[in-house]
Amino acid sequence: MTTWRDDALDFDPAGGMPPEADHALMEQPEGTELFGENHAFWFFDGEGRAHGYTHVEAFQDFYELRAERFWLTLPDGRIYYSWGDGTRSTRRAPAGSNLVMSCIEPFRHWTIDFFGTMRLSDADELARGRPVEGSRPVVRLHIDVETAAEPWRLGTLGMKDNVFARSFFGEDRYEQLCRFTGWAAIEQEAPIRLSGMAMRTHRRGSRRMAGWHGHSWQTALFPSGRGFGFERFPDRDGPEGRAEPAWSEGYVLDKGRIVPAEILESGWLTALTPKDEAITVRLRAAGREHVIRGRTIATVWRTIQAGRTGDRNVRRFGIWGREGDYVMGQGVTLWDWAGETVYGHTERSTLTTDLLGR
Repeated sequence: MTTWRDDALDFDPAGGMPPEADHALMEQPEGTELFGENHAFWFFDGEGRAHGYTHVEAFQDFYELRAERFWLTLPDGRIYYSWGDGTRSTRRAPAGSNLVMSCIEPFRHWTIDFFGTMRLSDADELARGRPVEGSRPVVRLHIDVETAAEPWRLGTLGMKDNVFARSFFGEDRYEQLCRFTGWAAIEQEAPIRLSGMAMRTHRRGSRRMAGWHGHSWQTALFPSGRGFGFERFPDRDGPEGRAEPAWSEGYVLDKGRIVPAEILESGWLTALTPKDEAITVRLRAAGREHVIRGRTIATVWRTIQAGRTGDRNVRRFGIWGREGDYVMGQGVTLWDWAGETVYGHTERSTLTTDLLGR
């Protein structure tokens, strides 16, 4: 357990925000429309033993109820995923039914715990369509997360306010690079010991998906302490939109501090390639150009339900191929920055019909 001393840090882990800004809201603010909130943590083991994603999100129309999502990937290709909901949240511990995120110290220290069943799958099954029910082993997870950088508040790095992008990322949103330790256990198998980089996000506000045309989002924190992160949104489908994104903001990390960066090149989702896809990221920050190269290790396929439908609260793992919906690939990339490597984050999406040709 770290004993925090502010004079020992080169950065402000709260980014000037008050402690309560990191907690969960227990009531929807009056006078808001489609107001939601989510907390999410990604974790990537430095030795590649397992990687995962955890997410707790308030229902916009039943605010006391929170959805939970969790996936875990293993080197042999196994993917475990779970999607549920529950009412266990407290102000300092947003939760669903089996997943609990506990704030030990705001903007500095969180723990994540899961105990429940998860659907066993793989990337090929998820790419074929909506998965049917199958084997659900019992999985336990505990990770201990400590922040390693100041938060990046989207829309604050010198760009003009962009209502188009803000409608997608949800108005008030920040993400923060971290380090973690912990373990995952499947059934009666010995726990898998884990440690490495992590990344967390917290969003409050209204999110509207009308006009969504995919995104490109990549992030990593290297052992030396340097890191990067960015998000990009096109305002139209296809190569033309990706060539000139309507919103593009990012940074490189210097001793835990955010340095704004121009994104010159990034990886977009153009094929259903679950692993071994090459990605090149080029950033320009403080007059210097940085080239980071990546190779995808694992991808978890999901559907963004943006088309017209009467479906409610569908558990959207897998690719459905329905007109108007989007394919999203969340996963793991092995990043290389001038010879220094780390397992980190890649998430991208594009229109289903563009990707599958149907």
